[in-house]
Order: sequence, then structure tokens, then C-alpha cells
Amino acid sequence: MKLKRYTFITITLAGLCLAGCGEDEFSESGFQRDDGDYTAVAPVPADLQSGMPAERPKEMLSVADPTPPEAWLLSLYQKRADHDPERDVFYYQALLEKVLAHVHEDKRVVTNRLVQVTRQLADKGIESDQERLLTDFAALLPEVDETYVFGELTANYSNLRQQNIGHEQAMQQLFEDI
Repeated sequence: MKLKRYTFITITLAGLCLAGCGEDEFSESGFQRDDGDYTAVAPVPADLQSGMPAERPKEMLSVADPTPPEAWLLSLYQKRADHDPERDVFYYQALLEKVLAHVHEDKRVVTNRLVQVTRQLADKGIESDQERLLTDFAALLPEVDETYVFGELTANYSNLRQQNIGHEQAMQQLFEDI
């Protein structure tokens, strides 16, 4: 008997709540604003008034970016003054294949980590070259029998470099520790 009464009360209250919520209560007219009443809180800085630069270098390759990682690495390399005009995407494909055989990540993630670690070190005033880093990982990883997380390898490399250790010594210590 009590269950029927509670069910009746619940259904009645739900119906009243729904009936009280008319469609007109939240109409667009209740939220209209007069655009003429707004003023800027602070002026736009002069360096932003001129607009964005025509081309901003990519920091990383997103999943949605159709650019092949080896093509992106080649494009970064070709911006260097001392680049070899004969180098092509096959060079990067070969190096990435050697690395990929010994890490868990895919080539997009590996490429992003290479660029990321070298830029982070450069921001700290530590000279680092993603070309050399890729070449050394491609040469040293086939000598080990394990599969590694490439992000951890580059993070450990970065930590070693931040301890005022040169590239060669950091790579040697990294591969001794793994």
C-alpha cells in the first residue's frame, strides 16, 4: 500500500516539474546583449596587433597531421645552413626503422620525442642535435636485446645532458644503465 502511494507521489511530482519547465523560460531573448556596451579591458599588445607570422614551425606532429614523420624530419634538416641536398626521406625511414625495432612507440611519437628533447635542451642553453641523436639511437639500440619506451630513453638522455654531460658521454652512460 505504501509503495503505491510513494509511486503515485513520485509520478505526480515529476509531472508537475516537467509541466513547470516551459520552453519559453529559456528563450534566446532572455540572453540577448547589446554589443555596444562592451569595452576592451586592456589594449592589445603591439606585437600582436600586426597579426600572426606567416608560418610558425611545428612543435610536434599531431595525430591528425598527415605529414609523414620522415618528411617532417627532412624538412627540419633542410632548414639548416649545412644541409646535404642529396639527403631524402629514405634516409630518415631507414634510421627510424632501426629505432622502431627496439621501442614500443610508433614513428610519429619517436619523431616528436627527438624534436621535443632537442628543443627543450636548446631552451636551457644546452646544444643538442636531433640528427645526431637519431643517428646514435639507430646505431646503439640494435646492440641491446630489450624493447624500451623511447620517451623514457629521451627523458633520461635529457636529464644526463642537464648535468653538464656531453652528448657522447650521455649516450654512453644511458646505454650502460639500460
